[in-house]
Amino acid sequence: MRRKTAAFIGCAKDSVILAIEIFNRPSDAGRQEAVLLLFEHAFEMILKAVIFEKTGRIRGPREKYNYGFEKCLSIAQSQLGILDKDEALILRNLNGFRDAAAHDLVDMSEGLLYGHAQSAIQIFASLLKKVFRRELSAELPRRILPISTMLPVDITVIVAEDMASINAMLAKGRRREDDAEAKLRPYQIMERNIREVQGVAEQAPTASRILRGLKGGEWKTFLPMVAGLVQSSPGGIPISLHLTKHNGFPVRIDAASPMAIAFRYIKPEDKYPYLTSELAEKLSITTTKAAVFAKILRLKNDDEYHTSIKISKSGRVQRYSEKAYNILANAIRRLSVDCLWQKWKAGETLEPKQFAGVDKNCRT
Repeated sequence: MRRKTAAFIGCAKDSVILAIEIFNRPSDAGRQEAVLLLFEHAFEMILKAVIFEKTGRIRGPREKYNYGFEKCLSIAQSQLGILDKDEALILRNLNGFRDAAAHDLVDMSEGLLYGHAQSAIQIFASLLKKVFRRELSAELPRRILPISTMLPVDITVIVAEDMASINAMLAKGRRREDDAEAKLRPYQIMERNIREVQGVAEQAPTASRILRGLKGGEWKTFLPMVAGLVQSSPGGIPISLHLTKHNGFPVRIDAASPMAIAFRYIKPEDKYPYLTSELAEKLSITTTKAAVFAKILRLKNDDEYHTSIKISKSGRVQRYSEKAYNILANAIRRLSVDCLWQKWKAGETLEPKQFAGVDKNCRT
């Protein structure tokens, strides 16, 4: 290993340790900003270590300064192939959050901060092992214990809660608009980054436009890429606790645990694969009955089963998830099409959870 590479790794490691320390400290004073600044610095250093070790340079010909974060990320992903698109997206988000923290106001919910911090540690550990064959657990002080007083929740819950919080701020008049914008800013950054990754030509809307949409309850129209985020890993930072005769009870990042990114983006068509007509065809019923049975089972009341996508000023399409299909198929099998139709005529509704899961004998 080159001497300069080792120096970059040492610098990166120090920033990761400090980020973990500040993330877990009781005081909230400057906590978010410090965590974002330190994680971004850690990744700029580790990426420079990788690039310098593999190419022998971190500065272009006749350039005055070393590569910046975006340049390092681009080389690592496109040229060296050591980051996949989900990992690169998380790091672009961190870089955007860092810029907002350094130059503007940003207010991240704990769930959003936790998810990106969790992913950051795992990506850092992966780079260290993949490129330098070093375990992050061996680099961290023995006393480090990654903990959180809040259990991580699904990203859809985090976003919904944040949007509701922003809406509440807006309801209090102009004096809270700055607070609302600070809360919205991380999602603007994420929306812009996902659009770039997905090759969407249309620019992300301005904060004022999104806030106007929020007042009308239409945030998904203005942040469609954020609406497509899913939770990749249900757990938190994977750790393992094991006994040793000489070192007490070391707590380490679990090397045997699969690599997981907290949040990733999928297209609405992937998350909700069925139009109403497609759902009807797969269930062997009419489109009208598919729409009616979805109402009986209250599938449109839950993002887990249904989404409505705006395709023009006055037009929308209804799409349903695989879970919605399973519920409808199970209900048809257990109750019959005629029974469900009679319940519709009688104005009855059913609880979708009682038909949840995949029924092995369900017809398709």
